[in-house]
Amino acid sequence: MTRMKKICLSILAAAALAFSVQGNVQEAEASCNTYRVNVATGYLALRTDTAFDSSNELGELYTGDLVEVMDYTGATGYWYVYSPKYDAYGYVNNDYLDSVTSTVSSYNSMWTVSVPSGYLALRSVAIEEECNEIGELYSGDTVWVSDSSNGKYWYVYSPKLNCYGYVNQEYLYQNESMDGDTSYYGETRSVRVSKGYLALRNMKAYNSSNEIGELYTGDVVQLLETSDPQYWYVYSPKYDQNGFVNKDYLVGATSYETMNVHVSTGYLALRSAMSYDESNEIGELYNGDTVMVIDASGSKYWYVYSPGLMKYGYVDNRYLY
Repeated sequence: MTRMKKICLSILAAAALAFSVQGNVQEAEASCNTYRVNVATGYLALRTDTAFDSSNELGELYTGDLVEVMDYTGATGYWYVYSPKYDAYGYVNNDYLDSVTSTVSSYNSMWTVSVPSGYLALRSVAIEEECNEIGELYSGDTVWVSDSSNGKYWYVYSPKLNCYGYVNQEYLYQNESMDGDTSYYGETRSVRVSKGYLALRNMKAYNSSNEIGELYTGDVVQLLETSDPQYWYVYSPKYDQNGFVNKDYLVGATSYETMNVHVSTGYLALRSAMSYDESNEIGELYNGDTVMVIDASGSKYWYVYSPGLMKYGYVDNRYLY
């Protein structure tokens, strides 16, 4: 981890605590404490002390620059802030700060990263330079938008990195399921292919270069966004990753039968494949354990979810009742 990343993580510990304690989207968004500099001419000085003195200036903040307010209770007229531009703490005259109101409403401010390859850089400054990268965001990662007023770079909070920064908004798309536009959000579907596999992709396109996983008949996904007529955005427990799949190869009901394990001795193996092989055992199920049957189309092996093990897998259906 770079020095800049470490600094960013420690600086924003208070913001992370606000997210974990408050627990809902509206409150978390309101706790960002993001302010934009607004000066008629010249610059707003970032200072080492609460006094107007040229000797204590450590940076120059111009109209449009953003700061995170860490302490509002200092000397009259001065707030203690963190400046992503300088990756530094300091004091500023609060008369020249405006509270940020994002052009994206607080409720709909979760956006998802989608890059054709590589990663989307989280930056300390709204400009593309290698030296200002403070984190790497990959397809499927989510961010909260704090300021979307810039035409190219938005100021966001990344729960994954526990850090604020700028990202190129061209690689963000809104998870429409957050505003209730999909009636399937959170439901579960099974994969059904006649041969081969269903590709889990990082883009809504049929292209071998965007494949990030292979889903086979019986694999399960959770629906996240279903507005596209062809590609749905899903979560794959198999890969612990979000991605796009062709919806034509998803089947299954949204509720599943719960069954109990019954073995005369030993245990019923939960397996990663539909075969009797010691190497594919991923868990042990004992008498009285329960499983949710996800796919019962196999003649011998059914695909199930074990709440006790918190895993999906295959079991011999003769030992379920």
